[in-house]
This record gives sequence, structure tokens and C-alpha cells, in this order.
Amino acid sequence: MSNKLYIFFGTIAASAMMSSCVSRGNNAGWEYAPDMYYSKGYEPYSQVDSNKVNPYGMNMREPVPGTVAIGKLDYQYGLENNGNGYEASIHLKAPTNLSYVDGQGKHLFEIYCVVCHGKLGNNDGEVFKKVPTLKPGAWKAYTDLYIRELPEGKIYHTLTYGKNNMGSHASVLSPTERWKVIDYVKQLSRQVFPSAPEMDVPPSSKANKITSTN
Repeated sequence: MSNKLYIFFGTIAASAMMSSCVSRGNNAGWEYAPDMYYSKGYEPYSQVDSNKVNPYGMNMREPVPGTVAIGKLDYQYGLENNGNGYEASIHLKAPTNLSYVDGQGKHLFEIYCVVCHGKLGNNDGEVFKKVPTLKPGAWKAYTDLYIRELPEGKIYHTLTYGKNNMGSHASVLSPTERWKVIDYVKQLSRQVFPSAPEMDVPPSSKANKITSTN
């Protein structure tokens, strides 16, 4: 008899507990970890109330033409993407206040450049291996004297706009990061051609060079 009573009252208790978890109307009932069911998303740019200051009550407004992003004032690149701009970039010099000893140039090179140029710049990257339409000499190897003597400004211009088979890297490399990649490319080239023209002296020693405002 006692077992039947335990079962009877246990069933009633379980039913009451289960019914308390059912949502009705505005009552969500009892829930375990409700934040996992209903995420609290924050949308700061959503149009909740009309803005009394901005035109048409807008919350979001586009910046005025010519607006410079924070931290980008020193990196306005004025040369155009054409032959004249490429030739003019020969006068472009790396900023002297950058640190090139953090290994970031090599790290960025291995992310964005190795796939085509190869780990040591020998044109043995995976793209070169797997695309049959690319013939030897499709782009210059870093072991080529041409790259060794190529002014750093022209390499920067190429990274910014792209050239021949290579597309622009401006969307993935900041101006500072581009200079660090260039420094590492020159390091690879110097391993093959140790004698360096003045333009290839490591940027940290270019105390008297005109710094670019690109």
C-alpha cells in the first residue's frame, strides 16, 4: 500500500513540476539558462527613435567627402594607379619610425605572399604549381636581380594597386604592414645579392631619407 502511495504522490508532484514549466500568455514559465534561449543582441546603430539633430531623423550618417579615418592621416597615398604613378613611386621611401625587428613582415609574408611566391620567394608557391597557364617567369622571383634593385617605393605601389598577375593587397595589408612586408622581401633578396644599393639599406638606418606621407 505504501508503495502505491509513493507512486501516486510522486506522479502528482512530477505533473505539478512539469506544468509549472509550461508557458502561457505572458508567462514564460521556468527555464534553465534563459539567456541561451533568448540572446540579448545589441544593435547600437538601429533606428529606434528619430534623431532630432540629424537630417530626416537619421541615426547613421555617412562621413563627409575627404574624411580621414583615425590613425590614417599620415598614410594618404596620392599617386594614381597608372604608368606615371608607378614611375613616380620611385621617390617613395619607407617611414623611419617603424619597427622592423618584430618579425611581423615575415609573418604577413607567410600569410599573404607564400601561396604564390613561395616561402623563399622562388616562385614555387602552391598557386604557381597548380595553375597550368602560369609559365616560368610569370612574375619575378625574389632571387632575381630585378627584385634586388627594384626601389621599395615601386614595390609599395604594387602592393597598393596590384600589377600584372598580382592583385591589390590594400584591403588586407595596412600601409605599415606593407612596408614591413617590403622589408622582409628585401631581406630575402639580400641573401642572394649581398651588395646593396643605398635604396636597399634597412629602413631603420635611413635617418636622413625623406619619409613618405602615403
